[in-house]
Amino acid sequence: MKDKAALWRRVGAFVKERRIQLGLSQNEVRHALGYQNASPVSTIELGNEGLPTKRAYAWADVLEVPRDAFFKFVTGLSETMELVEDSRKSKASARLSPAEEELLASYRRLPAKLQRRLREHAGELEILANAARRAR
Repeated sequence: MKDKAALWRRVGAFVKERRIQLGLSQNEVRHALGYQNASPVSTIELGNEGLPTKRAYAWADVLEVPRDAFFKFVTGLSETMELVEDSRKSKASARLSPAEEELLASYRRLPAKLQRRLREHAGELEILANAARRAR
């Protein structure tokens, strides 16, 4: 049980730190994951409970981290969860327009399943836009 408690604390600390990095409240995470109240988010962040492995991919999507790496971290197969920050991405995110900020806020309020669908649609729209540019 001691190893499990240490794992829960590591995962909880990472989840809380990542949530704060993304500017998300516990309530926004709760809503995105479909929890009825904030208690599961809070207990996981405090390390009092483990993150359910069957929900690891949904959590990874909300925390915007690689799914497989996060699953390994949550299950204890990996001791750390390293994030490689793309300097181009961080610079770009610092310059979001009001419309982009609004879109991002709306995205974060969606359940993980709908976030995934929105990303798929965005990819399809990008393909259409590229095809239209090439046709000109």
